[in-house]
Amino acid sequence: MTLALAGVTAAAVVNGGIPGTAGPAPEAPVVQPGPTYVYKVRAPLGQAAQTLLGRGYDVLEQREGDFLFVLGDSTTGGKLTGEGFTATVDEVLPAPQWTPPSRKSQSLDAGALEETYYGGYRTINAQWAHLDAVASQRPELTQVVDYGDSWKKSQGAGGYDLRAICITKKNAGDCALTPNAPKPRFFVMGQLHAREITTGDVAYRWIDHLLQGYGRDAEVTALLDTTEVWVVPIANPDGVNIVQQGGNSPRYQRKNANTTNGSNCSGTSSSHVGIDLNRNTDSHWGGEGTSPNPCDQSYKGPSANSEAETRALQSLWRNLYKDRRGPGNTDAAPADTTGVVISMHSYSNLVLFPWGWTTQYRTGNDAALRGMARDMASLAGGWQYGQPGEVLYNAAGATDDWVYDDLGVASFVWEVGPSSGACSGFFPAYSCQDSTFWPKTKSMLMYSAKKAANPYGGAPQGCPKVTNDDDVRIPDAGAAVTSAITVANCTANASATTQVEVHIKHTYRGDLTIDLVAPDGSAYRLKPSSSDSGDNIDTTYTVDVSSEARNGAWQLKVQDLYSSDSGYLDSWSLTL
Repeated sequence: MTLALAGVTAAAVVNGGIPGTAGPAPEAPVVQPGPTYVYKVRAPLGQAAQTLLGRGYDVLEQREGDFLFVLGDSTTGGKLTGEGFTATVDEVLPAPQWTPPSRKSQSLDAGALEETYYGGYRTINAQWAHLDAVASQRPELTQVVDYGDSWKKSQGAGGYDLRAICITKKNAGDCALTPNAPKPRFFVMGQLHAREITTGDVAYRWIDHLLQGYGRDAEVTALLDTTEVWVVPIANPDGVNIVQQGGNSPRYQRKNANTTNGSNCSGTSSSHVGIDLNRNTDSHWGGEGTSPNPCDQSYKGPSANSEAETRALQSLWRNLYKDRRGPGNTDAAPADTTGVVISMHSYSNLVLFPWGWTTQYRTGNDAALRGMARDMASLAGGWQYGQPGEVLYNAAGATDDWVYDDLGVASFVWEVGPSSGACSGFFPAYSCQDSTFWPKTKSMLMYSAKKAANPYGGAPQGCPKVTNDDDVRIPDAGAAVTSAITVANCTANASATTQVEVHIKHTYRGDLTIDLVAPDGSAYRLKPSSSDSGDNIDTTYTVDVSSEARNGAWQLKVQDLYSSDSGYLDSWSLTL
């Protein structure tokens, strides 16, 4: 099938796919488009915003007070004004100067790892080669899963396998496609919207951070010992293939490449082929923030779940998570539900959570979701957070709504990137990944992954008291000593009222400091030194370690800070 799209002055060069598949037909050369305009449009939260979306404009996920932003060409401003909107030109993006990626092969040989476009962003070939390479190098930690086919591949028109990677310290039953998994699961995906290229790069770096950190970084090691991490670096490869064909001037394709509806879309401004995969699910499909026009960027598709990519993701999620929620808009998933799903988008520096289709209702787990969103936004340096309609606009049929709606799993969207400045927009310079985006998202990802064991804060179940009664001598005015307890087969996070029972024989207990050290290396002070001259310690301390996964090696650390008295750790117990 042939697509005639703007931004190309030569035949397509990165047709993509995997070995043994034919690439899509070369794309016909078309006239180079003019500059792309960004318009600032007055559309306050509520009906005005939804009216703007309903007119089919390419409305960006960006808000500034009462204003939204629309991507278009030189004629779009007049059209907005003619329909009663107040619109001014906010920015003019220069016309693309097309330069192809350096490689043209579909082969996933070693060279594919080096295939990039636009200054360093990895092509689909490179992303898929990366998955194969790390799986080969670290089989004890990884498993690559083919979870379906893209639309073009399902039509025999080239396209791609849909691929995910499971990362964990693999034991029996890990990474299996069953919701009855022994470990909680954290899931993150990038480039569901193809043009949001920052998100694919963050996913690539996240994979490397985990695999390079295991055995070296205490926090990463503890996470992978207790949690399955699933990554889909590119959820819309057909769409990304259209983006990357722009080379050093990536195309603005947002949707997938399905030409069944809207095959006459011009490829200019906001008139693109495809279905918006973040409006296509059956979670209130066709509601606010969606368009029935096949050429619009928010086109919902001909029916709910119509797209191969949508159905494949839903099947994968149902194989990873149990259904824990009732059908009502305010039904809550149980407090002991496990799992967190993150869909990374760009841009605007937002953390969003269900419901996205309306602000009339809050979910039954709103307090926990809102609290996690607040924490994520704080880790990012002060992003906004809320339901989409509270900070942006309502949008129905989104994947994050579907995950919570269908399964009850804690689900979020991150809009990664500032709304203005050098690193704003869909196509920030590749240097922004090192300087800005990875430093912010790394801490957010680690936080979210650790919350997968207990996102709703339910009381931990099935984790009995564990004791270590080996004697450990405490040197007089010497180095700290530790005693370990390893916890296994305990799902969810630890309790906010964790009990640490300590028995120490010592002739001057005021000399001692005592810390509980979590599996990720975080230390929690139980007792400071003091002038208490009494003998021995026989005390149970209560400590909030609810941010920590329970499974892993916990340590009690004791140190004698002053001379002339001595003793030993007799025993200690941990109830998480």
